[in-house]
Amino acid sequence: MTACLFGTYDRGHSANRLLRQALRGAGFTLVELHEPLWEETRVKGRGYFGPASLLHLGKRYAVATVRLARRWRALGGPPPLVVVGFGGQLDVLLARRLCRPRAGLLFAPLVTLGETLVEDRRVFAAGGAVARVLATLDRATLRAADLVLADTAAHAADLAARGAPRVAVWPLGVEPEFLPARPARPASRRVLFYGRYLPLHGAETIVAAAALVGERAEFVLLGDGPERPRAEAEARARGARIVWRDEVSLAALPEELAAAAVVLGVFGAGRKAAVVVPNKVYQAAAAGRPLVTRDGPALREVLRPGEHCLVCPPADPSALAAAISLLLDDESFAASLGRAARAHVVDRFAPERQAARLGALLAERLGVAAPAPAAPRAAGG
Repeated sequence: MTACLFGTYDRGHSANRLLRQALRGAGFTLVELHEPLWEETRVKGRGYFGPASLLHLGKRYAVATVRLARRWRALGGPPPLVVVGFGGQLDVLLARRLCRPRAGLLFAPLVTLGETLVEDRRVFAAGGAVARVLATLDRATLRAADLVLADTAAHAADLAARGAPRVAVWPLGVEPEFLPARPARPASRRVLFYGRYLPLHGAETIVAAAALVGERAEFVLLGDGPERPRAEAEARARGARIVWRDEVSLAALPEELAAAAVVLGVFGAGRKAAVVVPNKVYQAAAAGRPLVTRDGPALREVLRPGEHCLVCPPADPSALAAAISLLLDDESFAASLGRAARAHVVDRFAPERQAARLGALLAERLGVAAPAPAAPRAAGG
């Protein structure tokens, strides 16, 4: 069976890369009808969501819909499974009307617009007119699909409360770039964080913890994003010992992880941070590095605190500083956490496991399945 990845979704996002890989691994033939739009601006500050910018993006989306419709009509063969990934809120509404006939419509949003723009980034005020419009749009997108994928059971419950009638859990899993075993070569007492400096990351908590740890560690923070200028200003005010570096490529991240004595996850206090497991958590665990991240129901679906990682309450710099200090001072314990985490995620969330899990889920919930590989013919048969 063919799976058609449809829309203006962010093609390079890890969630979409993992979904594409799992569909292919489950035996689906992939066709991508993709028009790039949202991924063209990597760092989306408040100005990106202003009226002038949204008007410009709306015009470009209208053009993209015409191109997508033309490409859909040009498809041949039996009806495909239509798949809309992260960044595809408008795409799933378009696909519901345009993509007919189809075997099913699968939506894997990762997060809703309200979670991102109202609760996490606070671009729009909670309870305001725009927030109400986004909540209505989220309900429509979640109801448009035949099945919505959530990355954790905690998030599935949250999406159901937001209006999704049909939700299934499919964890993100491990990207192949992080599976090959690499020898750890940690720089002396280096603590690593990388990301796009979103509120769920809790950059201000990391900065405050760095100030508490002081010269006992070297904090290296990679990446760029809306919260970085404020984090840098806070670090200067606190005298925190931090090395700020720009984002590195996905291919370079395994080496950065290998050089870290401790890797940091996320520490935000919002609901979004409690119900999702960011890809950096899977990446650090697959790389076998000692990890500290915030506690929460979603994290405990993937890793066991004290066995695979250390956790601390959200937005608690003192607890984070204590956990970092423990791992730096007890290298044997830190190494044991990293080994156990790698063995665990490679066993449970490796690509072949994820493909099988997704294939079984689609067969059960949507009644769609890729054909089983043909059995090898006997010699002379």
